[in-house]
Amino acid sequence: GVATNGDTSPLVIIDGYIGDLSVLNPSDVESITVLKDAQAAIYGANGANGVILVTTKSGKRNSKTKISFNSTTGIQEASRTLPTLNATEYALLLNESYANGGKTIPYPNVSGLGEGTNWQKEIMNPAPIINYDLSISGGSDKIFYAVSASHLAQDGIIGGDKSGFERNTARVSLGADVSDRLKLKTNIIYTNLTRKTINDNGLGSVLFNALNVSPTQAPYDSNGNYTLVPSTPGLGIEIINPLAQIENTYNDYELKKFNGNLGLDYKLTNSFVFTGSFGFNTQSGQSRNFAKQISYGGKVFDVNRSSVTQSTVFDNNYTLDLYETYTKKFGDHNIIGTLGATIIKEYGNGLYATGFDVPYNSWEFADVHLANGLPTTAPNNSYVYDERKLNYFGRIQYDFKGRYLFSAMLRRDSSTKFGPNNAVAYFPSFTAGWIISDENFFGGNEGFVNFLKIRGSYGHLGSDKIPPNGYISQLNGEATYVFNGTIVNGLATGQITNPNLKWEAAKKLDVGLDLKMFQNKFNIVADYFIDTRTDLLISNIPVSGILGAAAPGAGLPTINAGTVRNSGVEFSIDYKNTFSNNLTLSLGYNVTVIKNEVTAVNNGTGFIEGGSFGVGQLAPSRMQVGKPMGYFYGYKTNGIFQNQAEVDAAPSQLALGAEAQAGDIRYVDINGDGVINTSDRTEIGSPIAASTMGFNLQLDYKHFDFVAYTFASIGNEMVRNITRQFYDLYYN
Repeated sequence: GVATNGDTSPLVIIDGYIGDLSVLNPSDVESITVLKDAQAAIYGANGANGVILVTTKSGKRNSKTKISFNSTTGIQEASRTLPTLNATEYALLLNESYANGGKTIPYPNVSGLGEGTNWQKEIMNPAPIINYDLSISGGSDKIFYAVSASHLAQDGIIGGDKSGFERNTARVSLGADVSDRLKLKTNIIYTNLTRKTINDNGLGSVLFNALNVSPTQAPYDSNGNYTLVPSTPGLGIEIINPLAQIENTYNDYELKKFNGNLGLDYKLTNSFVFTGSFGFNTQSGQSRNFAKQISYGGKVFDVNRSSVTQSTVFDNNYTLDLYETYTKKFGDHNIIGTLGATIIKEYGNGLYATGFDVPYNSWEFADVHLANGLPTTAPNNSYVYDERKLNYFGRIQYDFKGRYLFSAMLRRDSSTKFGPNNAVAYFPSFTAGWIISDENFFGGNEGFVNFLKIRGSYGHLGSDKIPPNGYISQLNGEATYVFNGTIVNGLATGQITNPNLKWEAAKKLDVGLDLKMFQNKFNIVADYFIDTRTDLLISNIPVSGILGAAAPGAGLPTINAGTVRNSGVEFSIDYKNTFSNNLTLSLGYNVTVIKNEVTAVNNGTGFIEGGSFGVGQLAPSRMQVGKPMGYFYGYKTNGIFQNQAEVDAAPSQLALGAEAQAGDIRYVDINGDGVINTSDRTEIGSPIAASTMGFNLQLDYKHFDFVAYTFASIGNEMVRNITRQFYDLYYN
């Protein structure tokens, strides 16, 4: 379910440091573990959305050097396109519409149109993808190592090399036993990533244009140039030839990133071990975007003046973990105590600049220092940030005979994203478990039930995933004044502040069962959970205009604006069996049933609107007490007007933009006042799935493998933002 309408991304931990999955070579991954309940509390702030633990491959002790090289290549294709009319079907439908309206039909000779242009096929092409990776690993009794490198190149299905992606990685993993007491380890990854992009999603995108250009129009004219889409009353000035749009898109982006960690374990005594780990991420990114001077025939896409925008961005974060672990065994009693601290520093800056009148109107000369045209608006922008966290934690773990399990933990987290009165928060958590299959009365694990465990957990986790400096006023807004008849640029306050900002808290309850059966061939996991988010951190909360939120450079405040509750059941069953030395079969099925409900909205209006169609329409979703998070709020439909008599008998729809006609959608008069207007908007659906499920199959035979998987989401609605109404789609 959706636990917050803020940042929902999980915390990714790679070999003990905060990492990024997008820059990691999948071939370097040894294992992935997901923590969703109170077990994530050990990772503190930002673990409220769950934690993904990634362990990369390392060398093995006392093993010979192993060299491995893998190469794959493939072709990517769109397996399905959206169903649209061909030229003949389109012309017949338009003729029918004109005839019903008493107008001259636009296509008197339909027989010669044929299939026409399938614009989706025109913009989509098979796209190659290649991947190479090389790894070397090995180790002795005291030292073990792994070195790897990879190359990935991928073109886009839409746009080809105009939407290409390339990633190169290099990784070094090294571990050494310096002495019987001291152990060192390091893991460092370098990533170089380049990509080009096109607008391929939403309003004004290449796909949007491909879905709306008439199939009766050819892509090219007799001279081989891209055809222009006429500015008819229906299509207006919003639609252009998508092939021309791809051709005239120019941009590139490059990212260089170092990340990794350096760690040590020092054995003070047989019971005490000191651990230190320093994790780092440092990256620089450069981008360039060229807007070519071009005319599409009086469209909103026309560029009257060429320009180039370039940016340079530096982002860094460092994490220092220091903790001591005490391990002691008293007969059948085992105790592990951990006490430590974590220091996190995140800082960076970015600079953006725009130049006009690019020489020769060419991508080859698209550089800010060459584009010397005088700007009509301020072309430069920049930012800088410096955020820090200081966390202390303590945990005690206890078990009796490895059968009865209990742990308790307390964290003290502090963050500079909150003011001095709210910077510190405390987050406790508890877990307990009972391995029933180890009890004497169970009769051992030789029967059809080989393992049985019940467990439970409850804990509080915090989140500070909001933009920086929301609690303090800054002079980062724009201000223009007139002094003695001269315009003078100055500064004004930026985002409206909220000095009462505090931590968002996730309260997680989980009760579960783990079961293995029939010689461990069947593995069953079942959980009941409740996840309640309080003091949701929500940005851009609307406030009165007299506060200046709409001024240039200003912004709406961030507040702790609500509470949402997710509850449900998760169930998974896996089967794995080796039938011979050459044949292995694995099957897996999982299902989640969930209920999502907003229980508090604290912004003064009782609801928070969200989403946008980008065409002046009202927000399509809301956060409101008693409803699912982001439920759809709009007009309820009641069929299609079949004739003018039905239009005359129905409530007026003029307030929606135009009087209804036969063939238009009929809307429901919710409040019964005889008029369809904004007062008739109501709940029309939920984006939250009532249940999700997945199934996977893997078959391994000798050196061949077969993998298949499927996923289902049931009970949720979707908004088809690609569907819009054009009143007249005719043009030749």
